[in-house]
Amino acid sequence: MTMNRRDVFLAAAVVILKPRLVFAEEAPDGFLVLRAEPASLALLGTDQPATDIWSWNKAEPATILRARQGQPFKVRLINYLEEDIWFHWFGVRGPADQMTVKVEPGEQAAVDCVFTPPDAGTFWFGPLTNASRQRDMGLYGLLVVEEAAPPDAQDVALVVDDWLVDDAGKIQGGFGDLAMAVGEGRMGNWFTLNGALKPKIKVARDRPLRLRFLNAANVRSMGLMFKGGEVAVVAHDGQPLAAAQPLGTQPLLLAPGQRADVLLQPGAGVVTFALDLLEDVVELGYLEPAGEVPAIPPPPLFTLPQNPIAPAFDPATARAITLTLEGGAKGGLKSARVGEEELDTRALLERGLAWAMNGVAGTGGPPLFTAKRGEPLVLTIDNRTSFAQPLHIHGHVWRLVAQGGQPVADTPWRDTAVVPAKATVGLAFTADNPGVWVIQSLVAERVDSGMLASFVVE
Repeated sequence: MTMNRRDVFLAAAVVILKPRLVFAEEAPDGFLVLRAEPASLALLGTDQPATDIWSWNKAEPATILRARQGQPFKVRLINYLEEDIWFHWFGVRGPADQMTVKVEPGEQAAVDCVFTPPDAGTFWFGPLTNASRQRDMGLYGLLVVEEAAPPDAQDVALVVDDWLVDDAGKIQGGFGDLAMAVGEGRMGNWFTLNGALKPKIKVARDRPLRLRFLNAANVRSMGLMFKGGEVAVVAHDGQPLAAAQPLGTQPLLLAPGQRADVLLQPGAGVVTFALDLLEDVVELGYLEPAGEVPAIPPPPLFTLPQNPIAPAFDPATARAITLTLEGGAKGGLKSARVGEEELDTRALLERGLAWAMNGVAGTGGPPLFTAKRGEPLVLTIDNRTSFAQPLHIHGHVWRLVAQGGQPVADTPWRDTAVVPAKATVGLAFTADNPGVWVIQSLVAERVDSGMLASFVVE
């Protein structure tokens, strides 16, 4: 098998596990088995033709896994598609050789992931490369890591996505389209909640409700609205907030790949989830409380225990590193390095590349930086592009410490930060997880066309 430049880079960042045979639907050795295979969903409604998709669990419209903080988690990945999958656990601060693995087609190439999640929270999994196609076809899922002692609340996981479909419900082609890559990205026109059209979710009235949201869209930032209940945010990207933050009348804004845990006290009526599209509002689904209203309402707000993250540090004491983002329409990218070559814009586009990080497009260049384990760092992200850029860091979490050159204090830990167009932000983190890691765009078309690069923690 020949390897292209993408394989060469990622092989340095991960350990490709040896193939294992899988003979049974349920593995007898305690592994959860995820199968990537063709499936179908009633995206347009149960009375309309089903849509052909790809799924990790075709028996369910949404793939949701549950693990427990501090306990071993074992998953077997089998690829029944006709192309490789570079599988990544987004937001999990696990070991580098388990967080990204290559899953080749066929049962003989099954891959086992075994790790112990250090953090409780809401995380997700999906493709690292060829994301424009594989993610838009539905090849993703949610990973819920429960606290060692979970709070007394109903726990509901909710995945929001937009799909680009025609009138018959068929997913439209155009994957890898350069016009989409240099522009906004692949924007869907049909919205689902947990893979269903306006589902009705039954909940009890007598217990607080914890809702875990993931925005799985390729590019669209989701403004989630709640009608019929008061909502407070208790975690972002799997990391608990110090105190619950009531949302009020503002929408809950999630960039692609971002998650949020919110608390909602079920009342007497239906709670409607909707999406604020600026020019319109689209209903996504409904919570239908059942049972008697308790005489004494349960406490509506609580906080979650903090995860074992390295303490925040004074940014002035950290090593400063600048990451410059260029590319896309009107993004100022005149040339970039690809492997050992320096290519002009035309040559880059001919190779399907349209974005660069520190003058390097895609996976062929050297690491952005190398850090000692435990070293405090501040990354100044200089976004010279014409688009807001949701950036994700692998294996770590960071916090915003500067915006537009001005210091910012008391910000929460996150693994994804949105850098405004033509702006700079400062992101601080401790490089405490050894291995080769990636910083990437979470817009699928941009990561496929160049906006990802590695860094090393020794």
